[in-house]
Amino acid sequence: MKKIAAIVVVAAAVAMYAPTIHDYFIQDDFGVVSLFSQRSIAMFPRWFVAPWTEDIWGYVPDEIRPFPAASYVIASWFGAAAPEPNHVMNIAIHALNGLLVMWIAESAAGLGVLAAGAAGLVFVLLPIQAESVAWITGRVDSLPACFYFAAFLLYVRDKYWWSVALFFAALFSKQNTITFAPAIVAFDLIADPKGPRRIGEVRWGRYVPYVVLTLAFLALRYALFHEVARENALNAERVREFLSDSSKHLVRLVFGGPGVREWGWRETSWIAGAALGVAGLLARARAAALWRPLIYFAGVWIALGIAPILVSGYYSPRHMYLASLGWAVSIGIAIEALSRIEPARAMRAVAVAASLLLAMAYAVQLRGIVRDWNRRAAISASAVDRLQREAASTPQGTLVIAGVPGASWNFAIPHSLRPPFTPTDLTTRVEVISDSSDHCCDAIHWTAYTREGLQKWQAAGAPAVALRWDERTGAMSRVSDQNDPQLRTFVSLLARANSREQMDQEIRGLLNDYVALR
Repeated sequence: MKKIAAIVVVAAAVAMYAPTIHDYFIQDDFGVVSLFSQRSIAMFPRWFVAPWTEDIWGYVPDEIRPFPAASYVIASWFGAAAPEPNHVMNIAIHALNGLLVMWIAESAAGLGVLAAGAAGLVFVLLPIQAESVAWITGRVDSLPACFYFAAFLLYVRDKYWWSVALFFAALFSKQNTITFAPAIVAFDLIADPKGPRRIGEVRWGRYVPYVVLTLAFLALRYALFHEVARENALNAERVREFLSDSSKHLVRLVFGGPGVREWGWRETSWIAGAALGVAGLLARARAAALWRPLIYFAGVWIALGIAPILVSGYYSPRHMYLASLGWAVSIGIAIEALSRIEPARAMRAVAVAASLLLAMAYAVQLRGIVRDWNRRAAISASAVDRLQREAASTPQGTLVIAGVPGASWNFAIPHSLRPPFTPTDLTTRVEVISDSSDHCCDAIHWTAYTREGLQKWQAAGAPAVALRWDERTGAMSRVSDQNDPQLRTFVSLLARANSREQMDQEIRGLLNDYVALR
């Protein structure tokens, strides 16, 4: 049965995300993949003491992530311009994480094969996971979670030093894994299947290596970046944003969907009803021992997973990847309680049916979200191909205004215009500008880049072309000054914009109100 459950979990992960294997690079992928296609695995030791993405975003980030960096280098060995190796790696990590969730549910929550398998299946099908798997750059959350889950599982199974080693890998994959020491302390006090421990019974020395590694990691961050955990970003406004973001995350984790609304009375009513139902199941199943893991995974684990979002600075569903194990295992606990009610054979059938219905509900939502990622990638591939053709067929110095939807090209320019994504550097033949969302770097860099492109174009007296892709259909609109001389007038006005905001607004207006209608 265990092998069958494992096969089902892996098969579900592969089946749902296989359509992304050939998806082209989007958004941050261009900068990250381009950088590491030029780096050697011999740089691995250096990444322990230096920002992993260097200055490809126009600044040096406070991120020490040697293991994700190494994963991109390894993927580049199979073709720097091929997205397939990266997607296969993402899917493999997600499938492995599903197995780890299943094994954690079994070892840490004391669940049987059916309930533990349901937890693993739910985990790989949760719609909130899509960004971490379908998006190549989403690996920055699934990979550290993989190390974190494995370290926790090995700790529960008393494989102590292997657990410590994998926690080290988790720390140097992403800083949100600093919650590991509190996670295992809380587990020992609340949810250990061998029985909860009183404070006086805890062997505190077992936590020392984890605490020392965490403090050393934070000290290293302070030495390199003069801050421990982005504490400089903490203020009253950020706390309010965190509460709002956390509310949206929880809605999306539990109910799926776009996650744009905050937790409200409707969600509270649903969860209250579900909690009463689970309480009834636990009482009828006489499974009081399941209360402790339920409190731990539904409460403590999710809270610890959400806590680092306080200093993340922006909303993204992939920030819930680590926390989502708690929800998946909680569902497994409910399935376990259901399967323990007499008559056992009939209730196991009900438990299987409930598991499949929930899995199908999540799978239907996930399939729609994956199709959305497919569409974004198709637009991105179309944009790279079209810009190559424009560069090859237009005179030297032609100005190309690229209106690629941000969902496909946020932070892409100029990385997307250079090898390995194009045979040659397109920026040496044409001047490509866009609104600020498609540019790799901050407002200052975008302004300088755009003004320089406009000045070179004016000095060369070359043609102008504007391209725009529809975000919903992927259809492209094209206007050139050869078939519409008015375009040249509009573009000339861009160079006279008095501020960054005005220039950005005028570029968006040109694309959305003029080119889109052609």
